[in-house]
Amino acid sequence: MTKTAPREMLYLLAGSESERKLDLLLSLTRITSEPTIAALKLHYTTGLEPERCAARHFIELSNLMRAQTTLNNTMGVVEAIKEIDWEKHLAKLATANVRIVELEQLVSMAASYMNGNELLEQHLRAAISDSKEHAA
Repeated sequence: MTKTAPREMLYLLAGSESERKLDLLLSLTRITSEPTIAALKLHYTTGLEPERCAARHFIELSNLMRAQTTLNNTMGVVEAIKEIDWEKHLAKLATANVRIVELEQLVSMAASYMNGNELLEQHLRAAISDSKEHAA
């Protein structure tokens, strides 16, 4: 029984990527060959098969495949950074939601203390509603 190497996660989808995104990713790599860059862009923006992209830009398929791996690995790092940022955002959002619940309870207590002063309750609820929209 032979072991196979684990497959790498593919972050870029042929035919579905914007040229702007590719330009930004390429700026994070050492890929400088114009024909290789053109073949990458052709593949990722149109979905044309790598063999045809390499042939159209007169480069070896192995060079294009190596550049694809580099670009995909770079995208993996970008995704990992985004995940860290997303976790921080979710933690902040959870903290804000806890505070909103506390404020809602405070409004209810204040309204009952004020013997049902509806105007005060409306103003406090409006302030909380604004806080919820701002937190989102």
